[in-house]
Amino acid sequence: MSKLIYCATPGRLTQYKETIMDFVTSQGLAPFHPFQGFPFERFEGNPRVGRIKSMEYCLRAVNMCDEFWMFGVSPGTLQEVVEAIRIGKPIQLHFQDWNPGDTGWKKYYDELSPGYNNPIDGLLKTG
Repeated sequence: MSKLIYCATPGRLTQYKETIMDFVTSQGLAPFHPFQGFPFERFEGNPRVGRIKSMEYCLRAVNMCDEFWMFGVSPGTLQEVVEAIRIGKPIQLHFQDWNPGDTGWKKYYDELSPGYNNPIDGLLKTG
């Protein structure tokens, strides 16, 4: 059975949703992309749902998926990886191995990660 992969992606990389899903599919796996599952205009951009509820849905989806793959750094992806760590989900970091990759991930991580207790520091040292 193919694994379902949660594709954590910053909003600034929305235009690469298909590229990221192709990257996962090319490895024989099934991508779950939150931008596909929770379109902005129906969730975060909808005043009846909004950002907080949308993130709650994303965290529920992290729980549902077999693995968590992180394609970039943002407040949302950091919140999601914290959840993946909390529940012991297998995590892979894919900041630069897909085209074009998240070229600014390190800058964003250095700025944002202290607010999330530097959640992937251990993963950065090992992989």
